[in-house]
Amino acid sequence: MMKCYLLFLLMLSAALPASGQEQTDYYKLPDQQQHYKRVLTRYGGAYIRSRWYVSLDGFVRTDRAKLDNSFNGLIASDRVTKAGWSGLIGWAYRERWAVEAGYTNSPTHTEVLINSGMYPYTFRFANDKRGLVLRGKHMILSTSGPWRRSGFWLTGGLWLMPNTSRDGGRFALSGYGYHDRHAEKGDTIRLIGQTTVNAAPTAMIETGLEYTVRLTDRFDMGFSARKLWGLSSAVSTTVSYSVNSRETQQAQFDGMGNGMTFGLTMRYTYAIKRTVAKVLDIQGKRPAGIGRIK
Repeated sequence: MMKCYLLFLLMLSAALPASGQEQTDYYKLPDQQQHYKRVLTRYGGAYIRSRWYVSLDGFVRTDRAKLDNSFNGLIASDRVTKAGWSGLIGWAYRERWAVEAGYTNSPTHTEVLINSGMYPYTFRFANDKRGLVLRGKHMILSTSGPWRRSGFWLTGGLWLMPNTSRDGGRFALSGYGYHDRHAEKGDTIRLIGQTTVNAAPTAMIETGLEYTVRLTDRFDMGFSARKLWGLSSAVSTTVSYSVNSRETQQAQFDGMGNGMTFGLTMRYTYAIKRTVAKVLDIQGKRPAGIGRIK
């Protein structure tokens, strides 16, 4: 009887593993594609060779025209603050270097300030808003570990304004001035301004600093401050000063675009090229020229 029980137990123990192997969910291999994506999300930034992106930049720009004669403090060049935007397409290499180019919408101004007592007068003129931007960038400090996309970038570039020759506008202002408070009749003072837009293309150079924050694998956000220097006058205003119908002096306002921009940028990366193709390369084997990920 005991032998029968032992034989039955041996047959039962042999049958259980066989029945377990027939079940399809007995053991399931891990999803290698999902594991690959998880590793790329964590360490993939160090293996990005290049990427293409588009960006939309909104900024506030300040510029002040150059003035050669203030008529002893009667007129001045006032600072203009105006919002602008640009749309760019760019290419980044190994998250260290980048170049971008595109369209910008931001005019250059002259603003004439006339100090006439308690209530000064201002007259503002501008060139065409349209322009082209070419910019190079270099990361000088990373704040995001292996991804390297968050950090400080040093930027430099060129703005090209095509311009169209046209009459930019004019103004005229007259008043009375007295050399002697006891005089019965004062002098008639007249200011006449004429503005013209340069017919030739003009350019500005820029240098700046930008801090970029990586939001996801595809989206970045940037904060920038840039300094602009004009190479030639895009818009000019000539002011004539006359006393009793006799012109005595002239002043020239040259709007070259000298000033600053402070902006916010959103970028979308639509194409990424990596230096590895298999998850095993990220976990163990290292491509040539790339150090171990810590």
